[in-house]
Formats: sequence, structure tokens, C-alpha cells
Amino acid sequence: MSYSIRSGRYRRWAPRLAVVVSMMAASGASVRAARAEELRGQIPFSFTVGDKTLPPGAYHVEVDVAQGMVELRDFTHGAFALAIALDDPRTPETKLVFHRYGDQYVLREVWTGGGLGRELPEPRVERALAEAAAGKPSARMERVELPAL
Repeated sequence: MSYSIRSGRYRRWAPRLAVVVSMMAASGASVRAARAEELRGQIPFSFTVGDKTLPPGAYHVEVDVAQGMVELRDFTHGAFALAIALDDPRTPETKLVFHRYGDQYVLREVWTGGGLGRELPEPRVERALAEAAAGKPSARMERVELPAL
């Protein structure tokens, strides 16, 4: 069975299909836009996200609420991670939270304001840093918070 442009079957379904596809595309774009939070942050040190180390710089941070994804990027670097939702009304500000071990930083939380945030999973790098710091009080984990816009 062939469906050519001239067949009656194609002419009957094509307009309906076009309307359905355009409605789905329009609704999908608006839903995605409504579920994403965008922040910017100036990070003055190298840091790790997942298995990637990023240099200091101005980063654009996008939190996709529906997917649970956190994406960081500057002009030449980027990383993303799945994250767990956090809800704490005592944390109304937007901020990025890092765990610091000596001179190494690991991004662990992204707060988008209004007490809502995302917790990133502990990467292997942080587990190794925590094990190495176990016997050294000077190398223990320190929580570092940077404001985001």
C-alpha cells in the first residue's frame, strides 16, 4: 500500500497530523521552559562535578526540575549530573555548595531559591579524598558556599 501526496488517504490525514505535531511541539517547549531553573555563578577555583574537573570561571547553571539534571557550562567547558531534590525552607537564597578537601573542591549542592535545591551524588574523587583525609585533621572536609545569581 503506498501513500502518495495525491492519494485521498494522505490528503485526509495530513492536516490533522500537522496540527497534532505542532501542538505537541509547542506544549513540550513550554513545559520544558517552565521546569528549568537558570543560575549564574563565578567560581574562583577548579572543582569536580561527577568525574569531570572544571577550571575556575563564570558558569551558567541550569537545573531541569522534571528530569533531575544539573548542567554547568562556560564558554569552553561543561558537565552535567543527575541530582536528588532538596527542600529546606531555611535556605531561601540561591547558592552553590562545594565540599573542600585541602585545595580540591567538589560541587555537591545547587540551591535555586525558595528553599528548593538539588544534591549531586558523591563522586569517586570525593570518596578518595575523604579516605585520605580520615587520619588528618588539617585535611578534613569543609563546606564552601558561593552565591549564585
